[in-house]
Formats: sequence, structure tokens, C-alpha cells
Amino acid sequence: MYLQICNELGVLQRGERATVQFADLFSRLPIGLVVVDLHGNVHYVNDKSIQLFAGLASQKSNKKPIQEIMTSTIIKSIKTEKPNVCITTTDDGHSVYLLEIPFEADHLTKLGLIIMLDAEQVEYLISHSKTYLDLSQDLDTIMNLVGDLVTITDGNGIVLRVNAACEKVMGVKESDFVGRPATILEEQGIIDHSSTVNVLRSGVRGIMTQTTRSGRRLLVSSFPLYNDLGDLVKVVNISRDITEREELLDQIEELRNTIRHYQMEIDRLNWANADTPIMKSQIMQDIMDLIFRIADVDSTVLILGETGVGKEVIARTIHNLSSRKDKPFIAINCGSIPESLIESELFGYERGAFTGGNREGKLGLIAAANNGTLFLDEIGELPLHMQAKLLRVLQEKQLRPIGAVKEIKINVRFIAATNRNLEEMVKQGLFREDLFYRLNVISIVVPSLKERPEDIPYLMEYFLSLYNQKYGRKVQFHPDVMPYFLTYPWPGNIRELQNIVERLVVTCSEPLIRPERLPDKLRHYDGPEEGAANKSLKELVEEFERNIIHNAMQRYKTMKEVSEHLKVDVSTISRKARKYGIRHGSSNL
Repeated sequence: MYLQICNELGVLQRGERATVQFADLFSRLPIGLVVVDLHGNVHYVNDKSIQLFAGLASQKSNKKPIQEIMTSTIIKSIKTEKPNVCITTTDDGHSVYLLEIPFEADHLTKLGLIIMLDAEQVEYLISHSKTYLDLSQDLDTIMNLVGDLVTITDGNGIVLRVNAACEKVMGVKESDFVGRPATILEEQGIIDHSSTVNVLRSGVRGIMTQTTRSGRRLLVSSFPLYNDLGDLVKVVNISRDITEREELLDQIEELRNTIRHYQMEIDRLNWANADTPIMKSQIMQDIMDLIFRIADVDSTVLILGETGVGKEVIARTIHNLSSRKDKPFIAINCGSIPESLIESELFGYERGAFTGGNREGKLGLIAAANNGTLFLDEIGELPLHMQAKLLRVLQEKQLRPIGAVKEIKINVRFIAATNRNLEEMVKQGLFREDLFYRLNVISIVVPSLKERPEDIPYLMEYFLSLYNQKYGRKVQFHPDVMPYFLTYPWPGNIRELQNIVERLVVTCSEPLIRPERLPDKLRHYDGPEEGAANKSLKELVEEFERNIIHNAMQRYKTMKEVSEHLKVDVSTISRKARKYGIRHGSSNL
């Protein structure tokens, strides 16, 4: 058999002595060699294979088929005459790669050769392959072309690769960094805190600033990478030197706004028939940022705001951005259902549960929203006895229809909304405290329209386009109309503005909607300053911006606090304050 192996492996030998020499050589190879026949009987093993699988030693005395010793597809390879590669586990739990090669000892005897390589040997071979070397060279070239510091770690924070900017930016040689934890920079005081640690803890990408030991400021963008199983396998950090921060502030602000704009535009492409809220004002953009973060979790959301501000639109947006977007969205106005019917509407009832009901029973609205989203509008109008039943549904994730014996499990994301002060209702005993806290996991306060006048021009154009298309019209607003819309307080919020635009589109017989066509309450409103109707949109917007900055500087003591409140950089606030002649602490506009 040794002679046959030597022949089949292409070994030239001379006589029995050479055969023994080659057999001795095979036995001492650092890789495992096993020869089996079509029935799985083991005919040859070397020392390395016995070290990996002790059961192979029995082939010299009490032969066992290969199937009883290790996991292998060698018999399939022999039958199909096709080589194969598979992975098996040794007796001590290590992974071993098996290269399985079929061959013929003679015309009647088919055998299979198993070559065993441990993980280190395979990695060594891969690391010396032309494909690997080409990819590694390409990656090094790309990383060094970037100009910024690039650091790649594994899922445990061990540094796998850094580019040539490491020593220049951090003062650390690449050889002293690779293979060590990324936290070493923080531990040695080279940087004040580690971006990799933040990503490993949060699991999400982020942007942060770092300060090096030499006083350099870095803007670090961190990106977690996941495999198909959802495991975090790598973290990529891109660090940009922003020591000359004052010169870059405006560019960074613009870049952030652009990224946010394009990210929202990309997300909108995935919305299925979403009612997109207008979100040009900073406060609405902040709400949309929150919506993007919470959309795909199942936490209960409580939306607060005046009537007509678009609470249901916010709820639908959360649903359309979530993984439940293809499932039902059921909206219920708790104040519009008679108290005597609300339990049967929400929970449904079994066949014959009560007189006058549907003979076949009825599916409740909660069950109808299964796997989707249930929107409970005007939750403050829900009777106390129904509040207790709803609380149980929220806690147990199951309900019992009227007349039913068994509970029904449900998978529903709950969103509630109200224009009432629930905390005050709790104090008055009109709303259950435990239900309030169960609903108020994530709260979204939608401001009234008068608190976000920046949105008014966009809402006007949105509804104008909507109703022009609906009614086949092509009317437009005259520029003189804008001041009236901007200065009116809109007690009915977006709903009132929408109704007025629809009425103007339908009733206006001319191509331009002029101020005289506006309702009296807009034209004769006493609130606008004298001369507002003669101001341009740019002047009005600047006036609003000036008032917002002035009020913030009155409210907060430092420019830093003002910038944090308005979510813009200190340099931007300072520049605009100089532009409008606003001094910190000044009471004069």
C-alpha cells in the first residue's frame, strides 16, 4: 500500500528500500495523511493524523471505518471522483480543514486521500496566495490615499490594520499598534477617549471628537461592520485632523446637514405610501431624527401636541419606517367611539357573546393590527375601566375577546397620542398612573405651527401642489400672500392651514391667489407688525431667525449653551449675532 501511495502521489522510488524511506517521510510530515477505500476502511495513517484523531491509531489492530472516527465526505469524493474541501473538529475541539482527493490504486481499486491542515496552516497558505497579496496591496494603497488616519479593529477591539498616517497623527508606530487593543491609546494617554470602545458598547456608528496628547483635535467617524449572523466583526475608524477647527466649522455643519438630508431622502425612497410630514424647521428635524432612531424598535410611543399638528402623520411615519411597514396600521380615535361599544371594538367578541352582535363574532381592532401598529389617538378619552384592560394587553401581549375562554397572543407596536395633559389627569384620578408610565416610554412633543413658522412656506406649497393635482387646477400664490400666512397664529395648526389652501384652490378663478382672496381672519389679523405685508420672504425669515437667536441668548448664560440649545456651532451663533447686532444679555431688539 505504501508503494501505491507513493506511485499515485507521483513519487519516483527505487525498490522496497526507497518505499520505506518515503513511508517514513510521510509519517513525519506536519500535515495529516489518511488513505481510505470506498467503504471507509482506513488503509494508511501518518503520525500527525493520529495526533489529531486518536481513533485513527486503531487501524493498525482493530480497524474502524472513517465514519466512526471523524466527520468527512471522502466516500462521496471517491464515488463522484471529485475532490472536496470540508471542515471538521478534532478530539480537543480544534477546527481542521480536510482536502479530500479521490484516486485509483489500479483499475479495480478506488481510494481516497485525506490531507489534514490546521487553521494556522490554511491561513499561512492563504496569506501567501497571489489573490490575498493583491487584495492586501490594494487595501494598503487605498487606505494611504485617503490622507486621514484609518484604523481597523476586530470585533473585540484588537487592531488589525492602520495606515501610514498613524505615526504622524498619533505619534505611534504602526508596528507598536497592530495586534494590540485599541484601548491602549487611551490607557497610555495618547488620546482622551477611544472611539472603538464607544462603538463596541453601542453597536451603532457615530461621530466624536478626540484630543491627542500633543493637543491635536480629531473628528472621528466610526463604522461597525456586521456579518450575516448579525455579529459585530470589525470596527472602522476614520480620523480627520481638525486642529484648525475655527476654519472648518461651517464646512462641518454643512456636511452634517447634507448627510442628514441625503439620509432622509434615501429613507423616504423606502417608505410605502408614507404621509411625509413637513420638517424644514430645526425642531421638526430633531423630531424626525428621533423617529429614525426609534422606528425599528417596539417601544411604546406617546405623541403629545395640540389638535391639528399632525400627530397621526408622525405615527404613520414611524410605522412606515419600521420593519412592520408591510403589516397593518390601525388608527383608532378613542374619543369618537361610544363608551358602550369601545370594548367590543378594541377586543372583539366571540360568536353569540351578546344579543345584537354579529352572529359570527367580530375581530377586534387590536387583533386586526397583529404584527403591525395600533395608533390610539386621543388616548386621554379612554374610560377608566378600559384603561385597565389596555394596560394588561400592553403588559402581557395577549388579550381575551368578549365571550372567549382562551387568551389570544398578539404582536402589536402601540403608539398613543393626545392633546390633553395626562400628568394632570393622573393627579385628578382621571387617568391611570401605571398606564401613563407604560405608554410614556418614548414621548414626542409635536410643536404647534406658530412655534415653527419656518415650515409654513413649505406647507403652503405642499398643499397647493396637492390640491392643484386633485382638482386639476394650476393656481399659484402671489408673493404678497406670504406675510399673512407667516404672521397668522394658526390656532387650528396644520389642519387649519390645509383647509384654507384647499378652499383657495377650489374657489379662486384667477391664476394667482392674491391677498384679497384670503379669508378675513388672515387679512384682518391684528398681530402682524405694520408693514409686514411689504416685506420679502427673505426679510421675514431673517426676522424670525433674529428673534429666535435673541430669545435664546436671553435665556442662556453662555454662547455654548445657546449653541447646544439651537444645535448649531458657537461660531455660527457668534457670526449671526454680529450680523443682527445682538449682544449677549441685551434686552433690545
